[in-house]
Amino acid sequence: MSIFDKLGEQYQEIDDLYVGIELEARSRGWHKKESLYQQKRVLNDQAYFLFMFTRLEDRIRAQSSKLIDKKRKTIRSWKQRAAWDILPTSPKADYPFKKRLALLVEQGSRDYNLIVDYYQERNSIAHGGSFTNPSTKPIVMPTVIYELKRLYQLIK
Repeated sequence: MSIFDKLGEQYQEIDDLYVGIELEARSRGWHKKESLYQQKRVLNDQAYFLFMFTRLEDRIRAQSSKLIDKKRKTIRSWKQRAAWDILPTSPKADYPFKKRLALLVEQGSRDYNLIVDYYQERNSIAHGGSFTNPSTKPIVMPTVIYELKRLYQLIK
């Protein structure tokens, strides 16, 4: 069972509990309690989204570093290896996330664009915001969990 499966189950367990309380509050006309649990669900979505995305982010950093190191060691021609020689091999090195991603996934592809969209959402949440534009591209956690798991497996 992957980390995404485990976190997905845990997320769903909490969300189901909150939905039940929210619906009961709505049926009884307890608007403050209903609103409180709606907000708890939003924060739960953000917390699980952020944590799960960091797993993908770590994978991208690690795999891009492995690729750079492999290219440095296997390309014999200096002219072909020169670009790889200037890239950092450490996953902790300060190198832009989207550049690392572009080493592993074709820029402009559906998967690349999805990861970039998720990265923007991650940045918004991580820096004190919320999902940037849920009215035009809603974050539906079961879909996000499925996609993050798929993308994690794709990044090799």
